[in-house]
Amino acid sequence: MHDGSEIVRKGNLVSFENDSCFVCGGNNPIGLHLHFYYDRDTRSASSSVTFKPEHVGWDDVVHGGILASVLDDVMAHSLFTLDFLGITTRINVTYREAVRVGELVYLEGTVGRIGSRTGDVSGSIYAVGETGEKIIKCEAEGTYFLDRQNKNQ
Repeated sequence: MHDGSEIVRKGNLVSFENDSCFVCGGNNPIGLHLHFYYDRDTRSASSSVTFKPEHVGWDDVVHGGILASVLDDVMAHSLFTLDFLGITTRINVTYREAVRVGELVYLEGTVGRIGSRTGDVSGSIYAVGETGEKIIKCEAEGTYFLDRQNKNQ
């Protein structure tokens, strides 16, 4: 796994050079400030997070929109392993179990099919049980427009 130091940060349409993303940007004062790790061999990105009380929807339960945001981000970050920035065109989230405030959860995004203009990606948020098993909290699949810095790549 690699940290994000070598990933592309600018495409033809979008960039994140200002580092202000709500989920991963270090320059966003109200952001989550997540750090992602990349595995080019498995075409995946990963991170972890413990949500705070300001992230709730229902009492002590993390808001579903926040969970969708981190899923969207980890899936988009997985595209960095192939040197793409991805613009979300569709995301479908399935919520399986509540994520609680103060609970450590892990994020994974993995690239599936890559086409000429779009890529399909999957993602999950999970906790680790007492015996080491993954407890899936929510999962998603999405399609991303592939934004390259150089159109000829």
